[in-house]
Amino acid sequence: MTAATLNEVLHIRDHGAPGDMQAYERQYGVLAEGDVRGWGKSDQVVKVSGADFERVWVPARRALDQAGPSAHAGG
Repeated sequence: MTAATLNEVLHIRDHGAPGDMQAYERQYGVLAEGDVRGWGKSDQVVKVSGADFERVWVPARRALDQAGPSAHAGG
């Protein structure tokens, strides 16, 4: 699981210095890349409301912010 956000990733990609993306990914994880067509046909896909996502994502992101990049580097 990742606690990265697309907006942050795009901002770092477009405006960051070399190495900024690697530091970000060590802290928050790597966004999935690749073709997502057909994902909706999987029996493992579960629809999650925006409110439910935020309820779980916000505390996870906060925990990673407090732990620092070294805590996530191994996972």
